[in-house]
Amino acid sequence: MRTRHRGTVFVAVIAVVALLGTACGGGGAATHFALKTKNSQPAGITHGPDGHLWFTEFSAGRIARVNTAGKMDEYPLPTDRAGPFDITSGPDGNLWFTEFSANKIGRITPAGEVKEFPLPNPRSGPYGIAAGPDGNIWFALQKTDRIARMTLDGEVKEFAIPYTGPQRPNPYGVAVGKDGNIWFTEEGLSKIGRITMAGVITEFPLDPKAGPADLTLGPDGNIWFTEHYAGKVGRITPDGVITEYPLGSKKSSPKGIVAAPDGNIWFTDLGTNRIGRVTTSGDVKDYAVGDGYRQLQGIAAGPDGNVWFTETHANTVSRHTLDRSAAEGKKP
Repeated sequence: MRTRHRGTVFVAVIAVVALLGTACGGGGAATHFALKTKNSQPAGITHGPDGHLWFTEFSAGRIARVNTAGKMDEYPLPTDRAGPFDITSGPDGNLWFTEFSANKIGRITPAGEVKEFPLPNPRSGPYGIAAGPDGNIWFALQKTDRIARMTLDGEVKEFAIPYTGPQRPNPYGVAVGKDGNIWFTEEGLSKIGRITMAGVITEFPLDPKAGPADLTLGPDGNIWFTEHYAGKVGRITPDGVITEYPLGSKKSSPKGIVAAPDGNIWFTDLGTNRIGRVTTSGDVKDYAVGDGYRQLQGIAAGPDGNVWFTETHANTVSRHTLDRSAAEGKKP
């Protein structure tokens, strides 16, 4: 592992699900639930306010939910080929999501009512999304290299990420830190970024070929992130100290990441068809989830105390049962 500390400041519908089977691994098990719509490409996933898991279907242009028993409901979006990618629970009790292809932010109620908010600049490419501590929705604009804030009424303010070409930031994931700021990844420039509510941006460089993707707030108060080019999981403290943990395979390409109920960090690895667990002390273990190429993507902590993840190529939403005996950091 390696630790560094540096930074620069700038101002600035209903579907019936088929249970495919169970794959065991290391004290847990993966159970797969097939989507009714073929080639729908499930991507982002989150724990909703109604006790269900909500996820996006990128190619099908739908938002869907699944309960812990595997029953699914799908909701088509008003805009054709919208390309919904990431999704988060909002402070208003609704779900908010990005529409990468349609250049919109969407909102869906637990009852399935959808409203779309067009973005002010064309071809912005909204990607990662999170509910901010200020009661607004924050998201990355991958094609225009900005971090944006939207009020619940749809008013947008954008903050440009400073850079000098030709390589662009390509912001990807967004998460809220314990410090009350928004943290984001710059996949193109291999940096971790932080933006305050006032729009002050600080950047923390990684190795040039890291390719940071998703990120999450850990139980230790730090931000954890995936490096899908470098095959590592990283941790950054609120003051910018970075520690990286290499994964076990040269094929590893971690993507989604989440803090789970067992006190550990869990991530998807689309390069090895596995999900992984890293403790806050840096111990890494991975688990097989099935045969064939599955293309694991998003991951979320479920209301049942397990982790749920999407498999874009396999066209499934899956559940990995956590081993409570291996829980770290949980108080009795």
